[in-house]
Amino acid sequence: MPGLLKIKDLIAAVLLLILSIAMYLMTFNFERLTVSQIGPDFAPRLTAGGIFVLSLVLLFQTLLDWKRAKKENSGKVTEGHAEQEQAEVVEEDTPKVERYRNVALTTGLILLYIYLMPKLGFLITTTVYLFVQFCLLGQKKTWNFLLFTFLSVTTAVVVYYVFRFGFELRLPDGILG
Repeated sequence: MPGLLKIKDLIAAVLLLILSIAMYLMTFNFERLTVSQIGPDFAPRLTAGGIFVLSLVLLFQTLLDWKRAKKENSGKVTEGHAEQEQAEVVEEDTPKVERYRNVALTTGLILLYIYLMPKLGFLITTTVYLFVQFCLLGQKKTWNFLLFTFLSVTTAVVVYYVFRFGFELRLPDGILG
């Protein structure tokens, strides 16, 4: 029987494939407000395509791992292998509370980001969001506020100007505009 981790990989791959297809199909409902060749559907379609490709890679990798494990074991589970599999499950369950907390905080942070973007603007909300997300996902002992600030500001400014002048798409200016 495949390990618990591989079953989770299979489920994640299938769900992400479905999500990417749904995302791509929803882009056909976007209203085009500009006459440029790149419209509001470009970035979501690109993202959906990336998720689709990476999900396929995960799916094939999981299936290949199952096939290899089945071939190696040829129907028998050795005592050492069973202990190793059990150790992997215990190791995965150890930081479970922290993972759920991070997922909940990230979800809340994204919702707050979406709510505040029209009010504060893309540059401010993206900079703050990235900084807080870096702190949330990084280990407290390795936090580097100077690096986080630099990356947050640089990323927000580069993305803003790429969309504004490269794709000719306006992002919310908020209090800056």
